[in-house]
This record gives sequence, C-alpha cells and structure tokens, in this order.
Amino acid sequence: MTFDPLKDGKSRIELVSSMGTDLDVVNDARASFEKSSTELTDKDTKLINYLIKHHHTSPFRGVVFKFKVKAPLYVCRQWWKHTVASNHNDEQLGWNEKSFRYVAATDEEDFYIPQVFRQQSESNRQASGGKLPSDLNQQAIAIYERQCQASYATYRELLNLGVSREQARGVLIPSVYTSWVWTVSLQSVLHFVGLRSGEGAQSEIGAYAQAIAQLIAPIVPETIKAWQSSNSQF
Repeated sequence: MTFDPLKDGKSRIELVSSMGTDLDVVNDARASFEKSSTELTDKDTKLINYLIKHHHTSPFRGVVFKFKVKAPLYVCRQWWKHTVASNHNDEQLGWNEKSFRYVAATDEEDFYIPQVFRQQSESNRQASGGKLPSDLNQQAIAIYERQCQASYATYRELLNLGVSREQARGVLIPSVYTSWVWTVSLQSVLHFVGLRSGEGAQSEIGAYAQAIAQLIAPIVPETIKAWQSSNSQF
C-alpha cells in the first residue's frame, strides 16, 4: 500500500517490509520468564496495554518496519532528527537516502509547492497559524513556483557548464523532493507518530506520520489500539 501524504501526486510513502507482530511484542516481554504464546489472547492484549501504560518499551524494539519515503528536503531533515535522537537505543535504525552527488535532479516539477499557505503564528515563533486570505494565497503560490523554477534552471545551467553534481546541488532549494529508505523499530515509529501528529507539529510531516500509522495498523493492531487509548509518548 502506498500513500501520497501531501496529495500533490509527487509525495510518497510505502511500507516495503516488516518483521514481527503484536505476538512478538508479548513474547519478547515474556522472555525473562522463559514463556511464550503461539497466538494472541485477551491476556496478551492486556499485557500490551500494561507495557505501554508503564513505558516498558524494549519489547517494542523487536518489531521492525522498512519504509520507502519521498518527501521535500526540509521534511526529510526534520525526520532525520528522529534517527539521530534514537540511535543510542535502537540498533535497527537504518537510513539510506538518495544522493544528489550521484543522481541529478531531472525535473523542474519535482518540487513541493503548497497549495494552501499558512500565516506565521503570533504566539509561537516556530509554528504557523491560520490560512492566508485567498488573494494572498494565490500570490504566494506564484512567488513560490517562480523560485522553484529559478532554482532548477540555475542548477541545470551549472551542470551544463560541467560543474559537478556535488557542487551544483547547493543551489537547489529545500522544497526539492528527495527519497530514502527508513528501517526502524516499532518503538521509534510510535515515538515519531506521537510527536509529529501532536499539537504544534508541522502539518506536512504530520501527514506522513498519519500515513505511517495507517500502514502499520494492520500488522500491530492491538499495539496501535493500546497506544492510542493511553495517549502515551514513547
């Protein structure tokens, strides 16, 4: 299953593969007692609720997901913070990103252009507020598109002069699309979704977080249900 979180026909996130289910969570939790289940029972779902409520997170690290993501570069850099922050306790974390050193940007349309612009929040310097009025929104779209086109045109000019890709990429603006493969544990996924779907999160990365929750829900439905009902932050 693949989602287009930004609904522009360019953004993408898909679940490439996964390892483990709710059953693996409870079996990892019971390893210290040398016990295991062969199928999920009501007792097991209660255990999952208990683990989440009391922040016993290690059993959730044995379930692993691999996602393929295409997103604007500035969203990608926000996302990368989670890889850096989690690396000390999550050895399964993997990040393999497209490199503009090796692959040239090939399409001037391959930029994210918002269709609804938000105003700067008056009370929060890092957040946005309500929508721009319609007339100003159309002006903003035109200005934004013009800068994306200019960035790509300058980039192509440099390449045509023989400038290396690793230097020419410096003129590409942060709305250019990039892609990567993200390998991550269930614990870190829930942490990501919780933070990036919460109040104050940027709506673009929030759209990816919501898509992730939908992608993993069929694999770990009891964990998702327990986590959502607990309002717990991993």
